[in-house]
Amino acid sequence: MTSSNNNGNNGNGNNNNSGALAVAALHARAQQQGTLSAQSSALLAGDLGGMVIAGAAGMNAEDIQASDVTLITLVLDASSSIHDRKLEQAVVDGEKLLLDAFAGAREKDSVLVALWTFQSDATVVHGYLPADDATRLEVGKSYRAGGCTHLYDTFIDACAANVAYAQKLRDAGTPTRSIVVIVTDGEDVGSRRPARACKKLAEDLLRSEQFILAFVGVGNDADFKKVAAAMGIPDGCVLVQQQANPSAVRAAFQLVSRSAVRASQGRIQPGVAAGFFTP
Repeated sequence: MTSSNNNGNNGNGNNNNSGALAVAALHARAQQQGTLSAQSSALLAGDLGGMVIAGAAGMNAEDIQASDVTLITLVLDASSSIHDRKLEQAVVDGEKLLLDAFAGAREKDSVLVALWTFQSDATVVHGYLPADDATRLEVGKSYRAGGCTHLYDTFIDACAANVAYAQKLRDAGTPTRSIVVIVTDGEDVGSRRPARACKKLAEDLLRSEQFILAFVGVGNDADFKKVAAAMGIPDGCVLVQQQANPSAVRAAFQLVSRSAVRASQGRIQPGVAAGFFTP
């Protein structure tokens, strides 16, 4: 299991520097190929710490048997309100349901999953792995809620990692689509970067028609449609569960699971009009 937080890797500075240079080179190629604008590329250039490097890791291209790949980046809120609402077990159950759905799909060899959790710091549980090998979270071990909701920072870092790994696969000749799914029960608290930075990056990624960006808001503490719109996530890719209870969380993961499998089958096209949660 690869685990990192936004304070950097446990490795030495040279490894961190070489990893940052490699990710920066992948972002530069993504800009040349139109995935990123110069503005978004500049935004990402200042934040290539250990977390983005860990998030950009994954299977070697030569070990992937599928002719094309769908990358799932699952970004799960682990802030204190999740604990206060006693939703930790529901999140863990939902994440397992999602991974099991991929593992049981006929397209499973073409799906790779990266897993992030976030609170005051974000954690890369692992980079891009087959669903069979992905971590099933456990309450109190690999998933422990507490701290603030650094939503914007985590979204940008997770997308930065995804862009880099996807570009690595494309450089090796593997066509790639990406799905980034955020699940949260609150709006941002304490991020260094604003919603408008998320929106600019989201606009670029959606314009490339290689990305689906999806947002799940649980509860009524925030206007999640407004939060998602401020981050640049299309309305058809936003799901709001008004009740912040375990059954609502599990139901949300079931919808994410069905939609993500449909997208991996090519039945939902990436881009602004993706309609991820549209029946």
